[in-house]
Amino acid sequence: MSLKNKAIISEYLEQRDTFAKLGDIVSSTLKKELKNADIDIFAVEHRVKEEQSLEGKLELKGEKYKTLADITDILGARIICFFSDDVDKTASLIEQLFDIDWENSVDKRSQLTPDAFGYLSLHYICSLPNESGYGEELTSKKFEIQIRSTLQHTWAAISHDLGYKSEYGVPKRITREMSRVAGLLEIADDQFINIRDDLTKYSEEVKLMLEQGELGSVLIDLVTLTQYLDTDRQMKDFTAELVHISGAKPKKISPESYIEQLNFLGKKTIGDIEIMLLENKEKALKLAKRTFESNELSRISSNVPLFFLCRAELLDNGYSLDDITKFMNISTKNLHRAQRQAEQLVTMNFI
Repeated sequence: MSLKNKAIISEYLEQRDTFAKLGDIVSSTLKKELKNADIDIFAVEHRVKEEQSLEGKLELKGEKYKTLADITDILGARIICFFSDDVDKTASLIEQLFDIDWENSVDKRSQLTPDAFGYLSLHYICSLPNESGYGEELTSKKFEIQIRSTLQHTWAAISHDLGYKSEYGVPKRITREMSRVAGLLEIADDQFINIRDDLTKYSEEVKLMLEQGELGSVLIDLVTLTQYLDTDRQMKDFTAELVHISGAKPKKISPESYIEQLNFLGKKTIGDIEIMLLENKEKALKLAKRTFESNELSRISSNVPLFFLCRAELLDNGYSLDDITKFMNISTKNLHRAQRQAEQLVTMNFI
């Protein structure tokens, strides 16, 4: 190793702890600000380059670097977005948070020709703004931030593991196969965006139908059931009563598991649940009081109204013990436990 490279390694060892501290600052800032901007992120990662990795970099490209300051990826952060269109939203945020070294930053996406597919990632070389209050020791250090979608990350990780670096590194037939896969991933990225947008549109349509009272026309699924529990005034009031009786705090949990149970009871639309609420509310409240008398809870599920309404429905509509056991088994997946719960429910009805 040359004297120059040894000096760079020595600088690195002296400043490694500073880069580690900088990494924690960058990571926490990114997580906080991405959340504030309502950008849903799969992961935010960061690492300080290992000594061995730096030695390898200097061995290959040592002529490019005179001092440690010339190496801009000693600290590297990576933001993995769920959707590819969030990459640009994230990039815009980063441009507001940090000072950008535009000369050394690169958008890999723009380097592909129209007929090519491959590694699509946005790389920023950044530093903390001088006015950030962290002091020159930290603001003078540059770091790299990579932004990519989950599928772009998959491409990068697998192609790196396979040793695929460029079209010159492997036979053309393999390059062609890699390009085909990259193209599929790019299409998949677009399709996931379309699906997300369709779900958003569907959710807005459902919300409007519920607001207009068209409950009988809204089929039960995860989107409609969630919207109903969150927005229907009568259901929210009922939930508040149950929370008050329990003395516990509600914990938000997906109601997905209740879709099969509601189907067992013949409930197909949100209007069917509304009717169940009107007909079984008083019975459900009595069951809740009896249940909470013998159980002190600190938290209860946000789905507690469905829990008691379904059980009131079982008791008030002539379901046999065998049928109630089958219902209980939907959630317990344990026949003996389901039988015990069915027997307890029937017994509770006569107390």
